[in-house]
Amino acid sequence: MSEQPERCSEKVRDEGMWPTFHSCKNKVWKDGYCKQHHPDTVAARRAARGKRYEEKEKQSPWYKLKQANKRIAELEAEIVCYRLGVGRKDFSK
Repeated sequence: MSEQPERCSEKVRDEGMWPTFHSCKNKVWKDGYCKQHHPDTVAARRAARGKRYEEKEKQSPWYKLKQANKRIAELEAEIVCYRLGVGRKDFSK
């Protein structure tokens, strides 16, 4: 069976019980790929998904707790510096 040049060259998985792969049935859009499987489209989709994940992650309680603990550690270090009579800039050197 030969590859059809007017069809996308991406291999996709069948929806069966046993995993078998075949060529995508969409027509070629650019560089031998359909719009769905073109590397630029795939990269843009992954970037958008990553951005949505990061925004959702920033709203989670454990992320907020992590940020609060980081700020607490910074403030505790600052308190130690002031008790020693050393400025924070001097202490970090």
